[in-house]
Amino acid sequence: MRRVQPEWILIAVLAVLAVAVRWIGRHEMTADMRIFFVWYGKLDAAGGWSGLGKEIGNYNAPFLYILALLTYLPGPTLMKIKMAWVLFDVLLVYFGYRIVALRRPGRRIPVLAALVLAFLPTVVINSSLYGQCDAMWAAFALGGVYYLLRERPWLAVTMFTVALSFKPQAIFIFPLLALLVLAGSLRWRTLLAVPLVYVVLDLPAILAGRDPVELLTLYSPARQAAYVPALTSNAASIYAYLPVHTRLDTLKTLGYVFAAVLVVGVIYTLVAARARMDAERIVTAATFFVILVPFLLPGMHERYFFLADVMTVVLAFYRPRLWPVALLVQAASLLSYLPFLFIGTGHGQFVPLPVLATMMLAALLITGYALLGDLRPVSRPAASTAPLPTRPA
Repeated sequence: MRRVQPEWILIAVLAVLAVAVRWIGRHEMTADMRIFFVWYGKLDAAGGWSGLGKEIGNYNAPFLYILALLTYLPGPTLMKIKMAWVLFDVLLVYFGYRIVALRRPGRRIPVLAALVLAFLPTVVINSSLYGQCDAMWAAFALGGVYYLLRERPWLAVTMFTVALSFKPQAIFIFPLLALLVLAGSLRWRTLLAVPLVYVVLDLPAILAGRDPVELLTLYSPARQAAYVPALTSNAASIYAYLPVHTRLDTLKTLGYVFAAVLVVGVIYTLVAARARMDAERIVTAATFFVILVPFLLPGMHERYFFLADVMTVVLAFYRPRLWPVALLVQAASLLSYLPFLFIGTGHGQFVPLPVLATMMLAALLITGYALLGDLRPVSRPAASTAPLPTRPA
């Protein structure tokens, strides 16, 4: 009989512990989970899948499909919802493993990356204690990065669109697609998958009777802005430095423009320098954008850095010198979660929010330098000093 290596026994034990640490928070109920309970109850009362034709909640239809399917399963509602969210943790860890495996052959380093992601504090808290579902969209976004690295562009864009169909926060990584298209690494026609996949995913709800215009414009800025009236909802963003309470609409508009200018500026810099979009730069660019965009956009929640939490870990396995970035982002995210969970909204902070924003800014600057610091100006041929040929007689 072949002897089982101690290494695999330890991995199995750690996998069990990853499940156990999520089991601890199974009975915790948060304000967000109560909202999901209301949506679940409305779907259940309307007949489960039949209820998809009704205007329920402010999340897109694919999220409601999951809640509707859960109404047919036995067991406590809280347990069913949290177990569904944890399954997306598994998918997230899987794609993290696969991305790192492309860079680090063998099993040890990719398995280590998977274990780090499985035990990442914000990943554990988000699904099991917070009761949120950010792994749902982040897992597909990570899948999109994986298929970009595998040079399967249609599948990559499809994965990004699935992420967007779950939650609008997936838009944070879409500048990566714009960069790759403009750099010539991705054919523009693959972007046609975005509207196509998005509409197809909403079709079951539309066929069930949901108003298509209402559903397809659910994530429009005008409708979503009503849910976050403040400049920041405890996010470690640039707005932590601006304790203002008037002219918020004007500041928000300026914030959107400022974010767009910086994103376009970074893309222009990379395209103009003809940067080689290899695997390392793609992962670095993806990480940079998922830190930059939520850092600059107004109205962000603390958990909107969830994909940044994950991508910085993946980046650290690609570029080990960037481990400080992962530590900074994780610390800033985790410390911004804690007041919501253990103090209550509006009752203070464990660490002042501007301090956390400074940590996030440091991570952003380090990642930006890693992305842009090695660029060299494109050399152009020198002007010829030879005389022009004479015109023949």
